[in-house]
Amino acid sequence: MFKSASLIAAFAAMAVSFNASAGLIFSEDFSSGSSSLKNSPDIVWQDSDGGSFEVYGSGGAGARGMSGTFDHDNDPLTPEIPLYGAIEVNDDRGDVLLTATFELAEEVFPSSVGTLSYYAGVRGNNGSGASVEIYNVTQGFSLTGELSPTLGNVNWVHNSFDFNWGASNQGDQIQIRWAGGGTNSANGQEVSFVSLSSSSAVAVPEPATHLLIGFAILGLALRFRTNK
Repeated sequence: MFKSASLIAAFAAMAVSFNASAGLIFSEDFSSGSSSLKNSPDIVWQDSDGGSFEVYGSGGAGARGMSGTFDHDNDPLTPEIPLYGAIEVNDDRGDVLLTATFELAEEVFPSSVGTLSYYAGVRGNNGSGASVEIYNVTQGFSLTGELSPTLGNVNWVHNSFDFNWGASNQGDQIQIRWAGGGTNSANGQEVSFVSLSSSSAVAVPEPATHLLIGFAILGLALRFRTNK
C-alpha cells in the first residue's frame, strides 16, 4: 500500500508540474518591415496619429542619427551585429503613442514576474517626455505605471523592466504603450527588438490531473489508516 500511494502521489505531482509553463510571451525585431506589424494575428499594433508605421532596417538608422548595429546580447565584450530593424514612435508628428495589444494566453500567478525588455534610442537628441507602460486594458489598471526608459544617443541602449502581473487573468487584453516624447517627427523615442516574458504561468489543470490528485490523497489517507 505504501508503494502504491507513493507512486500515485509522485505521478500526480509530475502531472501538475507538466501543466506549468513559463518563458517568452512575444517578441518583435521589426525585421519584416511594417507589414509584420499590420498583419500579426496575435499582436495588434496601433499609433495615435493614425498614420503608417515608420519601420526601418539597419540602413535607415543613420538618417535618424542612430547606429546601424546593436549589442544584441547586452554584452559589451562581444561584437555588435547589424540592427534587425526598429520603429520610430514619432512617425508623423510629436509625442505619438505607439501601442502593441495582445491577449494573455495563460493564467498567471499574482506574484509572477513579467519582464519587458527592448533597445531604445533617441532621434534629434530630444526625447523629453518619452515613456513606456504596460496596461491591463480589460481591467483598467496599469501594471507598471509610466516608466522612463534610457534612450541611447547614436548607440542603442538596452532597457529591462520587471513587474508583477497582479490581478491579471487569462484572456485579459494587455497593452504596451510607448510615448515618443520630443516635439515633432524629427525627434523622440526609437524602439528596437522588443521582448516580453514571464517567470511563471500556470495552465488550468486538466480533469485527469484532478483525478490523479484525488487518487493520491485517497492513497495517503489509506496508508495513514493502515499504519494506525
